Amino acid sequence: MMVVKEKARLKNNVQDNDKDLVKSIVDMLWEYNEIKRAVNNNYVILQSVVRNTVKSLGINANNFDLQSFMDNFDIHEIDTQTQDTLSYSLSELMSRFIVNKADNNVDVQIEMAPSMIESRLREVMDYLRKNPQDSETVEYANELLKQLSQFDRKLATKYGMELRAIVNPKPVEPKPVETKAEPKARVKVVSNEERERKLREIDSIVYILRIWLSATPLNDRMFPYWLEQCKMYIEKLRKLDPQLANEYERELRRRVYEKEKYANYGKKRVRERRVRIKRASAKITDFFDAKETETENANKQWKRYVKGILKWMAVVAII
Repeated sequence: MMVVKEKARLKNNVQDNDKDLVKSIVDMLWEYNEIKRAVNNNYVILQSVVRNTVKSLGINANNFDLQSFMDNFDIHEIDTQTQDTLSYSLSELMSRFIVNKADNNVDVQIEMAPSMIESRLREVMDYLRKNPQDSETVEYANELLKQLSQFDRKLATKYGMELRAIVNPKPVEPKPVETKAEPKARVKVVSNEERERKLREIDSIVYILRIWLSATPLNDRMFPYWLEQCKMYIEKLRKLDPQLANEYERELRRRVYEKEKYANYGKKRVRERRVRIKRASAKITDFFDAKETETENANKQWKRYVKGILKWMAVVAII
């Protein structure tokens, strides 16, 4: 019974040590804003990423050099674009600080150092190709070259030449000016779907425009609003079919002209009718007041004149 309790106590101690290891790593990573952004500023998510990394690598408090990891940690070696890239790069970095107790706590990852440095150097140089003026990143690349030269001087020299070509590119000689023919006007290709949509829109505007044109108001108070609406739809139509818009604009002018013409014509006819009635009344009075001394021919002339006026008045009344 005592043996079982002792084993359980040792197991709990190991688990507690592993929890302390995860917490120490999480607290250190939480100090970097780049890592916070990668996990949406969520401490629990970062804790889960670190815990899964520790578990996948088989890391525990006895086979991981935590102090060395913290002393040599470099945020540039962590890819913080997404949570997946964060997890992958963190796993790659932490694997370097796993110690082998059977080898007198010597870091087994020393043999992998050149390839790891080269991989990180490639990423940095890819970034510098787009941002060659970033002096801080250039300095970091030079530091990686120094580390790589300790393992592979030839490879470091190769990357050093490539870095200098990126930071100090050779001036490009101007190419001879070639006389180019003027580009031909491009013909805009309209798809069937776009053409059908345009035709539907034209039909809709024409339908509304016809309704407005057919309802010419007789009321002078409504006429300005009617005219404004007709012009508005004609302008909409002009953007889609200028030729058709011109036809409806002519139709609008014709209707405006007819409206004004007949409005004035009616007023003119009323005034003219009143004048003729007044004249006819005066002539009839003169006719009945004519003196007896007048000849028969004169009377006949007055009769014809009065009959003509009365006949005209009858026609006007019918109209």
